[in-house]
Amino acid sequence: MAYHANMSKDQQKKLLKFYKSLDKNGDGKVSIHEYLDFLVQKGLTEHVPPNLFKLLDKDDGGTLDYEESVTLFYMFTCGRLVICDGCRSYLWGLHFLCVECYKANKEMTYDLCCSCYRNKNFTHEHSSFMDNYALLRAVRGKDILKKVLKGGAEFAWGFFKGYNGIN
Repeated sequence: MAYHANMSKDQQKKLLKFYKSLDKNGDGKVSIHEYLDFLVQKGLTEHVPPNLFKLLDKDDGGTLDYEESVTLFYMFTCGRLVICDGCRSYLWGLHFLCVECYKANKEMTYDLCCSCYRNKNFTHEHSSFMDNYALLRAVRGKDILKKVLKGGAEFAWGFFKGYNGIN
């Protein structure tokens, strides 16, 4: 709810409108059927993991209340709907991105969960990957990003080796 607490009045109005568009019958709860109808209407069924409704339903009530819908609104409006290109699961936190794909097109990245990256559960044309947080920091220092692109995974590991106790 940190996101909600810091929303502007305009964003809060948009959130309320979003919630009302989900809650078709106006009972104050979004059922799985209302949620799925919304995804179909918006053409999002292929881009949303099948278990997302269950993950958002924090109280396991079988419906989404207003607070639970804030996360969904945030995901749709802030570009946080990121799916693993290896196993197709939703990426909640730390994950890996192809640096070359990111550099070429920041909208369409190649993203992997930690498990798929670790177990090489993917087929991709590039070999330079960084975790999303390291990449964010690297964007500030573009020289690091250039070195990663040039040296691939070996540079990335060398860069972080010894950093914060990593040996």
